[in-house]
Amino acid sequence: MKNHIKLTAIAASVAGTLLMSTALHAAPTHDKNVIGYLTQWEAWKGPQHGFTVAGEATHLNVDMDIYSILNYSFFGVAKDGSLHSGDLRNKQIYQPDAVQEPGSLLYTDVYSSWDLHILWGELEYLWSYPGNEAWEAENLARVQAQGFVPNGNGWLHEPSGVSGEMPIPLKKEGGAPGLIDLANEKGVKVMASLGGWSMSKHFPEMAADPVKKARFLADIDKLMALGFHGIDIDWEYPGTGGMNFPGSDADYANFEQLMEDIRARIGDDKLITAAFKATPAALEGFNWERLVRSMDYFNMMTYDLNGGWSNVTGHNSPLYPYPEEEFAGLTLDTLRDWMVNERGIPAEKINFGAAFYGRGVQTTASTAYLGAPTEKRMVNFEVDGPTNSAVDITNWANFEGQPNYNYLTKQPGWEHFWDDNARVPYAVNGKYFLSYDDPQAIREKAEYIVNNDLGGIIVWQVHGDIECKGTFTSFGSKLKQCSELSSPLAEQIDNVFSQNVVPNAAPVLVVPANLNANSGQSISFNVSATDSDGDALTFSVTGATLVDNGDNSATVTFQAPETAQDVVERVTVTVTDGKKSDNEAVTINVKGTGEEVNTAPVLNAPSSIDVNAGEVATISVSATDAENDTLTFTTSLGTIVQTGNSAVISVPTSESTQDSTLNVIVTVSDATDNTTAAVVVNVKGNEDPSGNTWNKDQVYVGGDTVIYNGVTYTAKWWTQGDVPGASDVWQEKDDGSLKAWSPTKAYNGGDKAIYQGVTYKAKWWTKGDTPGTAGAPWEQI
Repeated sequence: MKNHIKLTAIAASVAGTLLMSTALHAAPTHDKNVIGYLTQWEAWKGPQHGFTVAGEATHLNVDMDIYSILNYSFFGVAKDGSLHSGDLRNKQIYQPDAVQEPGSLLYTDVYSSWDLHILWGELEYLWSYPGNEAWEAENLARVQAQGFVPNGNGWLHEPSGVSGEMPIPLKKEGGAPGLIDLANEKGVKVMASLGGWSMSKHFPEMAADPVKKARFLADIDKLMALGFHGIDIDWEYPGTGGMNFPGSDADYANFEQLMEDIRARIGDDKLITAAFKATPAALEGFNWERLVRSMDYFNMMTYDLNGGWSNVTGHNSPLYPYPEEEFAGLTLDTLRDWMVNERGIPAEKINFGAAFYGRGVQTTASTAYLGAPTEKRMVNFEVDGPTNSAVDITNWANFEGQPNYNYLTKQPGWEHFWDDNARVPYAVNGKYFLSYDDPQAIREKAEYIVNNDLGGIIVWQVHGDIECKGTFTSFGSKLKQCSELSSPLAEQIDNVFSQNVVPNAAPVLVVPANLNANSGQSISFNVSATDSDGDALTFSVTGATLVDNGDNSATVTFQAPETAQDVVERVTVTVTDGKKSDNEAVTINVKGTGEEVNTAPVLNAPSSIDVNAGEVATISVSATDAENDTLTFTTSLGTIVQTGNSAVISVPTSESTQDSTLNVIVTVSDATDNTTAAVVVNVKGNEDPSGNTWNKDQVYVGGDTVIYNGVTYTAKWWTQGDVPGASDVWQEKDDGSLKAWSPTKAYNGGDKAIYQGVTYKAKWWTKGDTPGTAGAPWEQI
């Protein structure tokens, strides 16, 4: 494998097809995934960000010898479920109640965006649609061949549905190709990556709402029409929430269903991946067996594990545990053990992250060290807005504390160290601490992936380590290509993965042709597979059940749905040898009865939740319906707020010193059939504090005072049985002391409260947001 892209002097002087189609490079030949994120905003950056020139960070300067998949990042999710260009991101999305309005899938202003230049390559502009005159025939033929038609005063690209104002952005004949065309030449896949940290707010509501999801899937169709090889979901994060939005338990099932909906939309021959938070606590809510059936790879973001939010300095991407870590378990090795050994997730589907950037923080120490206390203050971030953070913007102002590797290595004044425990480097400059990965750390991560039979590696992001050691050739006013490109971190990955490669042939699966079944009928059929390497084979199926016969064959049993109408069902069978797989779809034509049959809705609800006595138990539920009927939720206890096909149930509990349980019966109805689920609320009793004067049976009037749990309260008006601290009828006496956090109390920015022994300060007005949870408006002090 070549380590640098080199072009001859002659080739560098020849534009167009000759330059770009020489096929000097191709995708890697080993069987590991090397997945790189290629952002559509990095191209704006120049020397102040470590690049030689602005426009260097595009697809033309990616070593496609090394990468097997490139994720074009990001398309955002709008409030109606539609997708939009990352250029149209609402820059105020961090503010309370801010939403993302719909926008165009690609930002087609060729002067203000890199979207078309990266995706379609070198462009030439036509300022009017060609007519039928003889002198316009050539341009008309080119415009029509590329799929452009008139659209009002602008243009419409019919294959993808993308439209814009004039000029028409034609791919230049003989010009530099776009990302997808170039990747196709090199045998590299390109994914459309959706979401990201600042464009994920509307994922939960979209995934829970059939109307919004339909809008989302319609834009998936457009992305596939643009030529993408699959979809990468960067919902940050299901269950735990993200920038300015909460998570819920319903997110997990909705995420799983969304993956299956995307699979049904794009087919089995395309790829589906997703980026996941790299902590077991954020992953436990997923049904991994279900995700394994619908998805190709799980991309674990094993970076950003420490940073400006941390209370002590730590590593951005540690391979192994180390004594100074603030929270145990935030390492690649811990995550692999949980995923593979505890949850049984196939190792070949797991890709671990490699950070081609560092994270800098400031400390309270005169000379920083690993484990030193960080020094936080309010910082106004471009993306996150005002945030209490220890980020180092003294040394890394242009990066907001996250310098690319190609920049940080050139800065003087830093003393570099190696942590033998975590197997990563770090650097110190006075009070400032920098965590990053160097070639040795990246090499050891790649070796770890090989030694543990993982699927491969993901890189954030592909231009973080590049350096042009040659000259640039310009293609139009935007695109530039380096004649000799160095990628020292990516090259370490390639060197490791390419060593001692034993070619592995994928198994070959044989399934029957189309089958027929009657409504409600159960049918069985056999599948078989061969493997030229003689590897042991494992079968799995989606949409049916399967019994492995042990002789490289399996018996699949399909239960046809009860249906009045004729329907077509699809069963997908997969066989794997542990490294490569083959899958085939079996189409089953189901003959309907002609009689209308309703399918009961499917209800997703937790089996139990825990709550302290006197607090409000919150239960998140969701449901799906095969006929997409309108659904209605009801509950036997508490109150319910429904949003689309999801609902949140609030069940108040009484103060008590005894443990108890409540049985909440949740019902969802499609107006014809009902489905119920029982949720057990485990109520933990509180210790009875001395000095209580409040009596639940006594009548109090305005001005009466009581003591409850050691706190003095004054009644605002007549009350009986309303628990102090849990009802607005009681006013807590402010004696200047610090109090425990209450879910029913409203806090203003700057107010302090204690939760689970830790003191927090409110960032802004809040009520009911639990301190210490992801996305909560609280900061630890």
